[in-house]
Amino acid sequence: MTAHIPRSSVNMPTPTPLNMPEQDLSRPFTDPRAPALARVKHTWLYRFATFLPALATTFVFVAILHDWFHKDGFVAAEIAMIVLVGISSFWIALSVATSTIGVFVSHASAGSHRPSKKGLRTALIVPIFNEDEKSVFARVTAMRQQLLQTGSAHKFALFILSDTCDERIAQQEILAFNRLGDTSSGPLPVYYRRRLKNTERKTGNIRDWIENWGADWDAFITLDADSLMSAKAIITLADDLSTSPQCGLIQTIPKLLGANSLFGKVQQFSNNVYGGVLARGLNKWSGNEGNYWGHNAIIRTQAFAACAGLPRLSGKGALSGTIKSHDFVEAALLRRAGWAVQLRPAITESYEEPPQTIIDYVLRDRRWCQGNLQHLRLLKTRGFSNASRFHMLQGAMGYIASLLWFVLLVLWALMGRSESETVLRYFSDTNPLFPQWPEMDAVSRFVVLCLMFGLLLLPKVVGVFSVVKGEAADTGWRLPRLGGPARFISSAFLEIMMSFILAPIMMIQHVNAVLRTLGGFDTGWAPQNRSGTQYPLKTLARFHWLETLIGAILTTGMALGLVSLWLLPVAVSLLLAIPISLVSGWRMPKRGVLRHLLATKEVWSPPAIVVTTNKLLDTKATQTSDTEVPAAAVPA
Repeated sequence: MTAHIPRSSVNMPTPTPLNMPEQDLSRPFTDPRAPALARVKHTWLYRFATFLPALATTFVFVAILHDWFHKDGFVAAEIAMIVLVGISSFWIALSVATSTIGVFVSHASAGSHRPSKKGLRTALIVPIFNEDEKSVFARVTAMRQQLLQTGSAHKFALFILSDTCDERIAQQEILAFNRLGDTSSGPLPVYYRRRLKNTERKTGNIRDWIENWGADWDAFITLDADSLMSAKAIITLADDLSTSPQCGLIQTIPKLLGANSLFGKVQQFSNNVYGGVLARGLNKWSGNEGNYWGHNAIIRTQAFAACAGLPRLSGKGALSGTIKSHDFVEAALLRRAGWAVQLRPAITESYEEPPQTIIDYVLRDRRWCQGNLQHLRLLKTRGFSNASRFHMLQGAMGYIASLLWFVLLVLWALMGRSESETVLRYFSDTNPLFPQWPEMDAVSRFVVLCLMFGLLLLPKVVGVFSVVKGEAADTGWRLPRLGGPARFISSAFLEIMMSFILAPIMMIQHVNAVLRTLGGFDTGWAPQNRSGTQYPLKTLARFHWLETLIGAILTTGMALGLVSLWLLPVAVSLLLAIPISLVSGWRMPKRGVLRHLLATKEVWSPPAIVVTTNKLLDTKATQTSDTEVPAAAVPA
């Protein structure tokens, strides 16, 4: 094979080509180099302990609704409501069960680490696309400095793989790279390459590196532009892959860090507090059939090249072409070929940044939604394990569930306050299409709401309990690393309140994303806005008009006595979507009492890698003010 060297390559090593064939999804494939897998102990038991309670909870919900509706026979609306509640409750109950398993799994038992005597040649690759070069190079420099100060048996190198199409930003990248000095030699070289054609987006960027330079590296660690990992985390990953010959991929559980807005800090607190137990539970029932999230993971180069070359999906429209959420599929392909894919919740100091505003979060989610819905086309791929299929189905259901919740909301609204006060009967008492309508008294509706909100709240309660339990075991009940019990509990309360306020808005945006995808709208490939700058009111109004309209319709229905008052919290959230989006993008103060709200351990006591990165960013930063993002920068 002849390596294709891009003309715009800057300071790259001698080419070492590695073939990466496109996979045939119509037939099974086994990699002859994959060793026999050693079973992970008790995986089947953890799956039983997770899925059985989830199914039992679903059965209880369905039984309750069946009992209410069966007296006078079933109509289409009643059957639809039972089915929708059943499907929705299963995914919530699964999250609760997974988190509960995670509570009983100690941090130590979530993964074991054995230092490696045999070093791996490991490349740290950083694909970037129109990013802020100061932030990217500050993180790269911090990781490099710490790795140079930490001894290990492994040999590392950093590759910055640019797909930047903006010439101004590209020039800044090259200047930033040149400021590093001569990095092509020495114990930890840094290389930079820019592609002129962004073929196949991020997957094409990584594939280009593998096909031109991959043969010289035993493994590579994927890092996004906002990824940050300590030397200890990086070396532990390399050790784990070296001492686990059956593993093709090992994924850390990145924590969110670097939030400066109210919305960003809500995500960051939620991820840090509730994410740990969920990850440990997921790790236990996944076993050798874990998942990949596209970054902060180590991958065996030869295995990935042989097994994970992605084809383009046939057809036209948003569900065809380049596989956008490539990571889930690559994990499934590795597992199909005989390699283990494992999670490592025990590896700490692995970070990424959250979107700072609702708009930035939704724009990223539209792309993820399209990618996850593409996965539905791949569920029947020959050779995929059932666990891999479930991971892909679960990702798609994360968006489809919002559509189900919205249909439930519509049904609930149409049911009105009573059998004689429904929206349908208001327009026509003799509507032949709806001769009957579900009748639920106030007590029944209150019970349904309590059960649903209880299920939604349980993972958060479990997460808070786990953190308090873990901190108490380490440092006593004062919880000093979380700012003390009063600050921690007040932060948890604020996060829960914000989650319930934001949930209806996110539901409508997810419904919009699903319908856009099914309607054939391609989200394209736009760089993420990581600056945290606030959007002007005109942009917010254009972005949230649909939620506002639905909220106004619900509120009007309540004023006319046609819609149940139980939906008032949902109506208020949707009606106030624009001011909520505005306030949630507000930058939290760095001084004063409010700076303590939603603070995590990394904020109270930042690790060395975070301190170094922040110092480098302060050095590189120029005096700028908070500017508004032009309305034209954000699609409707």
